[in-house]
Amino acid sequence: MVVTHRDVGKWVVLKGKTRHGKNRINQHGSTWLIEGISTFQGQPAIHLRSENKTEGPKDNKGFDSRWVLLRDDPNFIYFW
Repeated sequence: MVVTHRDVGKWVVLKGKTRHGKNRINQHGSTWLIEGISTFQGQPAIHLRSENKTEGPKDNKGFDSRWVLLRDDPNFIYFW
């Protein structure tokens, strides 16, 4: 799947590959918004934001965000 700057603002679905990835999906959900495309640790990646506010104290939740590598991410696979 090719991801370009035109895809910013679209939603993707993440699936956990590792225990870490599966825990993040369980904690923050599987649907994520593409906020940007750049590099992370020198590799092409997408910057994602969780669909719902799940981070922080009970009365002041915020969105979780993370980078997912476009190729061979160790923790996640993504699809439309």
